[in-house]
Amino acid sequence: MRDGLNSRINWNSIRLSHMTSCRKARHGGIMTYIKAIFLTSFLLLSATSCDSGPSPALPPPFTGGSFPLNTQMTTAYGPAWADVTTSTSDWITCFGPYALCYYANCTEKPNSYGMIANCSCYETFGTNYVDINAILNNDVYNETKTFCDANPGECHKPNQAPVCASLSSGDFMSGADRFSTFSFYRAAQEPIGSTDCTSQPALYAGCMTAPCYNPTTSGTDNTTLIECQCPTYNGPFQVGLDNLSCDDSPMIYSAAYDAAPPPSGNPCDKIDGCIPDAPEDSCGCPLETPGTTTIPAGSGVNCTTVCQEYNTCFGTGATTTNIQVGYTCDATICTSTDAPLLITACNGLQDCDLSEIFKAETAAGCSCCASQLCNCSATTATENKIFTLNAAQRTNGETPQCDVNGTLCGVAP
Repeated sequence: MRDGLNSRINWNSIRLSHMTSCRKARHGGIMTYIKAIFLTSFLLLSATSCDSGPSPALPPPFTGGSFPLNTQMTTAYGPAWADVTTSTSDWITCFGPYALCYYANCTEKPNSYGMIANCSCYETFGTNYVDINAILNNDVYNETKTFCDANPGECHKPNQAPVCASLSSGDFMSGADRFSTFSFYRAAQEPIGSTDCTSQPALYAGCMTAPCYNPTTSGTDNTTLIECQCPTYNGPFQVGLDNLSCDDSPMIYSAAYDAAPPPSGNPCDKIDGCIPDAPEDSCGCPLETPGTTTIPAGSGVNCTTVCQEYNTCFGTGATTTNIQVGYTCDATICTSTDAPLLITACNGLQDCDLSEIFKAETAAGCSCCASQLCNCSATTATENKIFTLNAAQRTNGETPQCDVNGTLCGVAP
């Protein structure tokens, strides 16, 4: 019976009507409230809570299998797939491979249960962010919410929240190759902005933590593209670029609803401070200035532990199993946007403990710098790989860190 209803009713539109009635009821007095309840009961056949009632199910791949879909109303504005943020504290910091659907223009894919959106997204590696309200796996959402509520500061440190390991490992949803999150990758090439469509509610793709599937394809500017399947939601939204039309038909935007956008309009204000291990023109911290940048006294950073983290983390690629990828990643991720190069240089780091490295770079306020500040030493094979990666960046017209500050230059094979 539920499947039959889902095939005939636009549940997203009904949820939007229900939420709108609830919002009006909060401000319109008792008679408005009674009318809102009557309307909601008529639409849903039974009234649900304005803030926390379960949301209607999504189509496959989110239902019909073993995936524990999060149907909780994670905010007063919608379920997890509405992709709502209410403050900057909603963002969880992760580090590893991910897909970026922020710029995607998507096609709708109908099936017997409803609509999903096929979105072509960037695949890359680095610091990325998860909206805690938009975690689609119910078990991971509950575990992460419990952890972050008890340890709020920890969830802004890379890979401390449970959701990060679940996404990087693929355990988040069986069969998926990557998952969509948010980052500032491509922000220098495609500046982040905002088109406000909150007064024109419509269907959009809510891609946060949505699954993505190989094969990948090559995009322009040394990018890699991957197809992601995003749930759709009908409601107010903002698109992350300036001066767009809110009507994208027959396509639909990958979008979200930010209930508290940064007052300055600066996207970097969505995070606290600069991002370690990211290019400076993408909200990253600056590179080390030798002789000037230091780890402050009293920061509690243990350089022995920093070097141990660098020296015991090896790559997972066929050609990097003997390479200490902390060094090779530092030689590329702050100076290159070449996605295949970044995956080669960094893949494997997501499986390692990097907490002391990030602690050192946060304390010093620099990116891709902890090994230099702590005088760590890489193996010869790793130094050779760094030299090769630097040469590849120069071939791309990019400037490796070696040419900026004389560090992480590697050794010719």
